[in-house]
Amino acid sequence: MGKDVNISLNKTGDAATITIDKQKFYIKLHTEGKPDDDFIRLRMCPDAYSMTETPEQMARHIVEYWHQFF
Repeated sequence: MGKDVNISLNKTGDAATITIDKQKFYIKLHTEGKPDDDFIRLRMCPDAYSMTETPEQMARHIVEYWHQFF
């Protein structure tokens, strides 16, 4: 879609910043359960009102569904 996308993970991998055409979206990792129980790991972005499994999926979601607000 012609967007400039950059994903920056922090050192521990539990937070990231997605930059799309100079607009920043902050995402954090949310888990439910324990690692021994095949726990759920979803990344949440309050500005995009969405949760995905990976930062890349979140960036794709924002570009595909939120591009009209840029």
